[in-house]
Amino acid sequence: MEDWKNPLTPIWWIAGTLLLFSVLLLFIIVLTKKYVNRIKKEEQQKATLQIRHNEKLLNNSIEIQEKERTRIAADIHDELIGQLRRIQLMNDDESLSDPIKNSIGTARRISHDLTPPLLQESLLGDLFQTILSPMNSLFIIDFYVSENSKIIIPEKTKINIYRIFQEVITNIDKHANASQIFIKLRVSNRFVFLSVKDNGIGLPSHKNKGLGMKNISLRTKQLNAQFKFAPNIPQGTKFTLLYKQNEYN
Repeated sequence: MEDWKNPLTPIWWIAGTLLLFSVLLLFIIVLTKKYVNRIKKEEQQKATLQIRHNEKLLNNSIEIQEKERTRIAADIHDELIGQLRRIQLMNDDESLSDPIKNSIGTARRISHDLTPPLLQESLLGDLFQTILSPMNSLFIIDFYVSENSKIIIPEKTKINIYRIFQEVITNIDKHANASQIFIKLRVSNRFVFLSVKDNGIGLPSHKNKGLGMKNISLRTKQLNAQFKFAPNIPQGTKFTLLYKQNEYN
């Protein structure tokens, strides 16, 4: 009972109570921190899984596109062109000779557009020329290429760059109302750089959401590259693509 009369006793009780609360508070803080860290870790894992899932869908989407293009190209080459050639051999009407010949040429061009022949063996510049050749009668084309034949680009990388270029040229042909196209392609040990400029009316804003633009974006993401559409001075549109060489394979 005399301890209660000690003036220090209440102080010790208060100090003990504060110490107990401090320990409890510290315990709660530690538990809360662990819980928050666990939640963050789970969210990061979910985000990583979602990114991997999206990448898988992206790869599958492009793979399906290429398989379908290959199938259609084979059908055109084996079936349609074959039938046209048989008609050509059976034809006795001179007035139909040129239309049949032109139809065979058109079918062959479409087949090559769908699946470029000798993809792995060809340089990017040569593949681009197959896209540009039919355009020579429609546009003044200035095509500058700097490419070393010893630099090997993986087939998947090459087909994606080819498809992106094909889409850009198709957009110019359909929408730009241009008369000139200026193209620069540089392939080095460090990067692939592509620049396409036209002197047309520019890229309408609603075309930024079109299927062609989505296809360009899709393939650029698979490459982990960077692309940009911008006004071309004094008129037209400029497209640039930068793909770093160290991201090959």
